Amino acid sequence: MTYFLNLLYAGLVTGAVYGMFGLCNCLLFRVSLVLNLAVGDFAMLGAMGVNFLVSSGVELAAAIATTLVAIAAATYLYDRIVLHLALDGSRNREGIFVVFFFTLALSFFIEGMAGSAFGTNVRAAPTLWNGPSLVIFGAHIQRSGVLVLATAAVVGVALVLYLRHSLTGKALTACGQNVLGARVISVKPSTLRRRTFVVMAVLAAIFGIILSSLTGMTNTSGLGLSFSGLAAASLAGLISPGRAVSAGLAIGVGEALIGGYITTQYQTAVLYGILAVLFVSRPSLLGAAAAG
Repeated sequence: MTYFLNLLYAGLVTGAVYGMFGLCNCLLFRVSLVLNLAVGDFAMLGAMGVNFLVSSGVELAAAIATTLVAIAAATYLYDRIVLHLALDGSRNREGIFVVFFFTLALSFFIEGMAGSAFGTNVRAAPTLWNGPSLVIFGAHIQRSGVLVLATAAVVGVALVLYLRHSLTGKALTACGQNVLGARVISVKPSTLRRRTFVVMAVLAAIFGIILSSLTGMTNTSGLGLSFSGLAAASLAGLISPGRAVSAGLAIGVGEALIGGYITTQYQTAVLYGILAVLFVSRPSLLGAAAAG
């Protein structure tokens, strides 16, 4: 029983990260039909950036703040320089596959820059909650994992309240349902896309900072995390943040149980198999996006 609880805990922590990255993709997609294939790279960048600054003598709080501000500024500039020209101009590009490669290229760019700046060794941000593992029903639960789950819960609840009860949240929903109608009522999709892109990048970086003390990060960790989030978002139809979180948790737990009771070699295969089967069996998702 203890072994099962340890696997369950590990799966929930991993699944919470998948779910949060899926949530990020769903929010951005519902606003602008953009799939953010760089969301995992922002997580990697957050962890490695904090590690680098702390190793250079910067206090942890200042290192986190500096890293998050830098990521927010870089994300804002990328939207203004690249996505704005690609999506908002008179010769804008349309279609999910076209926009897909804009963020995929960003992912490879961040990976290369991180490798040059921080190296290719495994790095991790310092633990934010120090102390021995917690023991609950015989299962050993690391404090950083508790932080991941708690942060995911807070973000999920806050997002639901934001979408349902704030004017901007309702505007996000309006953009996802009818872009032309949103413009008629003076909602500017490009502005909402930019804000969402920046906030989601910062949110991903926060999760990367917390998660890295458990798993470590290299400059190549980002793309795998991005596809994990995309799998969760896809199971949610790319439009439901709440379902993306649930799907991410299910994927994480499934991976942990398969790795624990069968073999770890199947964990990645299961994840990418789900994604492949989904897009083959439900091509309407891609068609709807391209037509949106």
